[in-house]
Amino acid sequence: MRKKKSKKRRRIIRVMRSIVYLSIIITVGLLIAYKNMPKDVPKIEKVQVGSKVKMDNINSKKQLSDDSNKNTSNEINKVESSNKINIGNDGFDAGKVQDLLVKNTKIQDGKKIAFLTFDDGPSTTVTPKILKILKDNNVKATFFIVGKQLEESSKAKNILLDTYNQGHAIANHTYSHNYSKLYPHGTADITTYMEEVEKTNNLLKSVIGENFSTRVIRFPGGHASWKGTEGLDKILEEKSYKFIDWNALIGDAEGGNKTKEQLLARYHQTFTVQDKVVLLMHDTYGKESTADALQDIITDLKNKGYEFKTLK
Repeated sequence: MRKKKSKKRRRIIRVMRSIVYLSIIITVGLLIAYKNMPKDVPKIEKVQVGSKVKMDNINSKKQLSDDSNKNTSNEINKVESSNKINIGNDGFDAGKVQDLLVKNTKIQDGKKIAFLTFDDGPSTTVTPKILKILKDNNVKATFFIVGKQLEESSKAKNILLDTYNQGHAIANHTYSHNYSKLYPHGTADITTYMEEVEKTNNLLKSVIGENFSTRVIRFPGGHASWKGTEGLDKILEEKSYKFIDWNALIGDAEGGNKTKEQLLARYHQTFTVQDKVVLLMHDTYGKESTADALQDIITDLKNKGYEFKTLK
């Protein structure tokens, strides 16, 4: 009887041990599983918060993009504004002067205006002298630049920049100033002419700045001197260029070198007391006498009641 009870007790103990062991195994397994669970699994509320943060980031990026676009737009407007024709206090509409010279269309403003113009520069010998006289008299002028002159030396480029910074108008006088290339057999070569105008424009931009532009040009030898300009005139008009000849000169490009007295005599010969005078002069090499005569010319024009303007 005792043996049966003892056997039964041992069986119960074995079962209980098995239950304990099984409980321990299950508990350990649960602990290991819990420990290995991802700790950043978000609750629903956290997902919503994360979505709001994401939307905030998107809105922030959009605002930055809008601000960037606004700034870019402002920069574009500045560039466009700088490329517009800015007449300014010393500037005069070159289109009206072209019509005056070509079509004899009078400018009815009751003012006596002198446009001092200098061709074929810049030179390192004459242009600085002319700039000094203009500065001393507080007078602005228009300089018609020959592109190849800018490739002669870095000093010529510095003189051009100085001319521009002093407030003078910079205009285009082609690249080569070569009559045979520009007007073979006395007839304007449209393709060559426009290529030279654009080449000089690029050189001017390389010195003054990419935003620089001019719509004022002058034909080497003058527009009225050549045949076959009708087609070229149409292209120039389409591109908004204005070509400017002259109605008075000092003769510094007529024949050989002239003395100051000879230049002044030619000035008085060609200059009649018209309301608007466009005076042709040159600041290229060998024109020192032009610089010598300039002060007398400015004084004479002032005494006759003229104000001075640039062509824009």
